[in-house]
Amino acid sequence: LVPPPQGESRVGTMLSAPLARVAPVASRDARVGRVNPRSNPVFCRGAPGSTTTGRPRSRRLPIKRAVKPSAVLADATNGTSSYDDLDFSETEKYTWRVGGPNDIPCVHLRDVYKGVKPLEPRPSPFCTKSSCPVTIGARTPVSLNRTFVSEDDRVLLKSMAFGSPDSLGASCSFECDASGEFRVNGLSQDEECNVCQFVPEFAKRAGPRAAIYHDPQTTHAAIVNCGGLCPGINDVIRSVVTTLETGYGVQKISGIRYGFGGFWKEGSANLELTRANTSGLQKSGGSVIGTGRGGGDVMKIVDSIEKQEINMVFVIGGNGSHAGADAISNECAKRGLAVSVVGIPKTIDNDILHIDKTFGFDTAVEEAQKAIRAAAIEAKSALNGIGVVKLMGRQSGFIAMNASLASGEVDVCLIPEVNFAMEGTGGVINHVKSLLKKQGHAVIVVAEGAGQDILGTAGPRGFPKSGGAAFYRRRW
Repeated sequence: LVPPPQGESRVGTMLSAPLARVAPVASRDARVGRVNPRSNPVFCRGAPGSTTTGRPRSRRLPIKRAVKPSAVLADATNGTSSYDDLDFSETEKYTWRVGGPNDIPCVHLRDVYKGVKPLEPRPSPFCTKSSCPVTIGARTPVSLNRTFVSEDDRVLLKSMAFGSPDSLGASCSFECDASGEFRVNGLSQDEECNVCQFVPEFAKRAGPRAAIYHDPQTTHAAIVNCGGLCPGINDVIRSVVTTLETGYGVQKISGIRYGFGGFWKEGSANLELTRANTSGLQKSGGSVIGTGRGGGDVMKIVDSIEKQEINMVFVIGGNGSHAGADAISNECAKRGLAVSVVGIPKTIDNDILHIDKTFGFDTAVEEAQKAIRAAAIEAKSALNGIGVVKLMGRQSGFIAMNASLASGEVDVCLIPEVNFAMEGTGGVINHVKSLLKKQGHAVIVVAEGAGQDILGTAGPRGFPKSGGAAFYRRRW
């Protein structure tokens, strides 16, 4: 926390260590081991980036550089601190805005609804027994409910500020080297070659809002599961039903059977979902409402939504399912329907943007380690044995990478995100041959989409070809 600059009306600024390298402003009393602030920080009661009026505003944060950590350590012998070596002359400024252009777009029903009847916000009845033990009238007053989150709350997605484009994993857009010199000839030498610039990205914080736009008493919610099975689907269904019924009082919840086709295919009947018939569902595998691929006829799906008077659609699925959810939302908006389409990320590949971890990923990593362990035992039991394990990951290597790191028995891990050479001095084949000479065996883990530059990218239905084929075609 730092105090606000003079003349500004904001109530304070919260800084995180990776974002701002602020020199310590404190004096240390070595005799009692206590830090005494030179100035009292002002705690921010509102959302970061807001003024006293609640509107988002830009801010410029002064960043101090060339701070020597040793200079702020107290001299234990005399109980004094020296700041003579601190250099505050060089100042950089990061400009960013919460609630502005740096926000990751998150479409709300308010943004897409084009119907004749206006959307009217209403107080949310959402409350849990632990957070709202007092009930006065039909619902707990907002003054007593601490369950809601502010519309202005944001989550910082990118918290790493790189100091050089040569740093591991750096995502810098400036053509500079570590010394600050331009890499590319022809660029203006009069301009400062900024090595890296921190560009923060914010996402809206998830959680219940104090105002909602559907009447829970008349809401018809639907849950549909698309794509392949994944550990945890039934737990998600149970949680959604419990939140809708218990938290909001929604009385009609339908499970759409066997994917998007369940909306319109003949003979498909919805499964009524309640808290009673989903209790304990998290202990069962599979999907209680079934799953399926295809059936994504958007017009027929929206026709069914309109006919059944569905207000909310929860789509459990991965990239393709979410693309379908987006198309359904757009068609509902064109027809002026007040329908909220909510995507629930489901993929063991863990490859959905802005999601730290999708459910089912941990289980996939644990199961993959069993296959790796079996391959390692086989390889070590044979003369110059090589164990090759192909894992799921058509366009991402999260399962392969995490399983390899967790097992500790993998010599080579190949993933789609990193190109590699099979032949040559630094190629995979020569590396494996050196492993055989050194330890007598090798264990290789391959994500199924690895090696696209070797095999080509055009597989069946336009999907990447399986990377495992690259190894079966080679002679070791």
